[in-house]
Amino acid sequence: QGGQGGQGGQGGQRTAAEELLESIKTSSSLAMAVPFVAIPLVPFGSLSLSILSPVSSFVSGAFAELSKNYVFSCGFVGWFCAQTLKIFTKWYKTGVCDPMAFFDSGGMPSSHSSLCAAVTTAVAIHHGLASSLFAVCTCFTVIVMYDAMGVRRHAGLQAQVLNAVVGDLLEDHDGHPASGGRKLKEVLGHTPRQVMMGGLLGVLVGLVFPH
Repeated sequence: QGGQGGQGGQGGQRTAAEELLESIKTSSSLAMAVPFVAIPLVPFGSLSLSILSPVSSFVSGAFAELSKNYVFSCGFVGWFCAQTLKIFTKWYKTGVCDPMAFFDSGGMPSSHSSLCAAVTTAVAIHHGLASSLFAVCTCFTVIVMYDAMGVRRHAGLQAQVLNAVVGDLLEDHDGHPASGGRKLKEVLGHTPRQVMMGGLLGVLVGLVFPH
């Protein structure tokens, strides 16, 4: 009887996780969620909550700190605006509204140039033109813009030629292993106009963004 009383006492002490699972079981709409809730809660109990709490507070604190970073905010807004504009410029050029153009690496305007120009402009305003950080950012921006017009653009042009050559050679060889292969990505770099417009957009964002 003493053993039964001990077992009854242990059974009466229900954890918060067990009570949560019991309440979910009583709801038919949430019955299928029981296995997924039971996995993290039952084995660990309050330990899982004690681990997730500092992680969530750290993430929220990190985002709060980043939102106060003027240079980072300018760069992000410059990049985001450039990527968003690609949807409309592609729509104007092709007549097709493609929201996935937001994730394109090429097109009008250059988001890399916009990001770098926005960061450089923000550094110039925040730290001054005489700072060493502004000089580093300027050099970095020039390199990125030059690379977008040079190496990356020519890599895209080479991809166009290779895709055309492979297509012509394998036109009559449907059974060839390379006939159904994935084509090379042709839009990699930018034209000088796209780079210039991206740079101007980044400077504009850096100037109008609230400091």
